[in-house]
Amino acid sequence: MAREKARAPQMDIGFAPLIETVGNRCVTVEGSAGVLLYESECIKISTGRMVITFGGRGLRLRCISGSCVEITGFISNIEFLC
Repeated sequence: MAREKARAPQMDIGFAPLIETVGNRCVTVEGSAGVLLYESECIKISTGRMVITFGGRGLRLRCISGSCVEITGFISNIEFLC
């Protein structure tokens, strides 16, 4: 009887954005396709395949360059919409 090796599920992350957080005060999104909404309590970023929503207080776009966005403020939640 042949034993099958258990395989970990593979994910296609070729087009997934890279999100780096520093505590709950700063987040960097690489792979941004544009800013959809910019308010002090909500920022929505499009990445092409999904929309990432950042909620909190005093949110600001600190830096936008090419496909990279940096958000600062008090970040209380992050939501992914596919």
